[in-house]
Amino acid sequence: MKKIIKNFNNIVKKTIFKVQNKTNNNFNISGFNKYLITFIVSLFVYLFYLLIPILYDKTWLQSNIESKLLNEFKVNLSTSANISYRILPAPHFLIKDSKILVNEGEKIKSIAEIKDFKIFFSQRNLFNKEKLNINKIIINKANFSLLRSDLKILNELTSKKFSNKKITINNSNIFFKDNFGDIISIIKVDKTTLFFDDEKLSNFLNLKGEIFNIPFTFEFNNSNNSNEYEEINFNSKLLRLNIFNKSSTKKELTSGKNAISFLNSSINTKYNIKEKLIIFKSDYSKLDSAQVSYDGELSISPFNLDLNINLNNHKISKLFDINPVLLEFIKSGLLFNDNISVNTSAYINSNIKNEIFQNANINFNIINGKMDFNKTKFVNNDIGSLQFNSSNLFLKNNELVLNANILVDIKNSENLFSFLNTNKSSRKDFKTILINLDYNFFKNKIKFNNLKIDNSDVDSQFLIIIDGFNDNNLNNLNKSRRLLNELLKVYAG
Repeated sequence: MKKIIKNFNNIVKKTIFKVQNKTNNNFNISGFNKYLITFIVSLFVYLFYLLIPILYDKTWLQSNIESKLLNEFKVNLSTSANISYRILPAPHFLIKDSKILVNEGEKIKSIAEIKDFKIFFSQRNLFNKEKLNINKIIINKANFSLLRSDLKILNELTSKKFSNKKITINNSNIFFKDNFGDIISIIKVDKTTLFFDDEKLSNFLNLKGEIFNIPFTFEFNNSNNSNEYEEINFNSKLLRLNIFNKSSTKKELTSGKNAISFLNSSINTKYNIKEKLIIFKSDYSKLDSAQVSYDGELSISPFNLDLNINLNNHKISKLFDINPVLLEFIKSGLLFNDNISVNTSAYINSNIKNEIFQNANINFNIINGKMDFNKTKFVNNDIGSLQFNSSNLFLKNNELVLNANILVDIKNSENLFSFLNTNKSSRKDFKTILINLDYNFFKNKIKFNNLKIDNSDVDSQFLIIIDGFNDNNLNNLNKSRRLLNELLKVYAG
């Protein structure tokens, strides 16, 4: 090859001198033209040099690429025979319709199907194909399919050292599936970059994408040397949500701190992990402007959460302002799972003025795929209490519905009448009200199925009036007082 280039240069020189002699030295080449000719010749030589990989044997190339990807990047790629060579934007091989394989016991399975797999390499010494050196990888239009059991494989891969050469993934999708192959969630990946950072001596991963149509960024870095640590940072500007986690492992114990910032709230948690058990407690957390404390235990396999929360002086009425994103998450069905068990209790003792309830004890339970708020209780110190029994939170026709028996226990009816501004002629003594209703979270509608006062059924006129509460969007304190006073007028007592 060097001899060919040398002969090409000699031909160019002889041609130029020949032209000069024929014109009897009347033809002069300016300095600019000399540089231009030299540049054009050099460009052609350079382009000719870059075209050398076209001559590589495709069978050898396919085998060599698979071997280098596995050894340097820990990527087991099953390449197709559709391998082409491109010069722009930089010399690279383009592989169409390839797959990434992983070992699952004695079997090998595919976890990704890739439309375009680009391998960029060093331009040094292209004459010697055995010294082909990969610089970076770019993956476009890939679909990753991950089962719950594959998360263990991903954890093993991230615990190993990445290559210091970048892998970039663009315009791709990650499909998370349950072990039956049903899709649980989809992450749209705009761009992901992963490599080993030689300065920080740690693996680094940066992902920009969307989940549930919510844009987010995700950063991960860890070190598997003697000072083993791991950092995770999740951020969504749309939700005003940031989740940061840092942990370190010594022997069999992992200790760490988690910080969640959401709107005006900050939830900070210290935890210890040993085997499959996580023990955690709060660390100077606040919900809005109110301090919050909590502690609990979380078992990973099977998933079992015991959580106790003290919201201190939190505004109880804000508990009824449920975040739409939380509703969408519940609607996704992820929590309606037989393998999930949750036992959560939250206590509030509030002295905030103009609140209907001063105390609340909220219980949220998930058992065998069923959710309930049983024994949740709201207390007005002057009037009485309201308690949820036999409740059930479920999905019906793509709507999230709560069915519950609500027991209203009146401790002081005179204080109730005073609160409602009830006329003396309408004041009738009663102790308990039992209501069975359905509440649709997405439509914010209430359907009253049954109502009893002091264990006695009410008449039809009573039920017609109470239907005025059906549209919860229109309910307010003044309307509630008016309707309740109308109910007291028609109540026989």
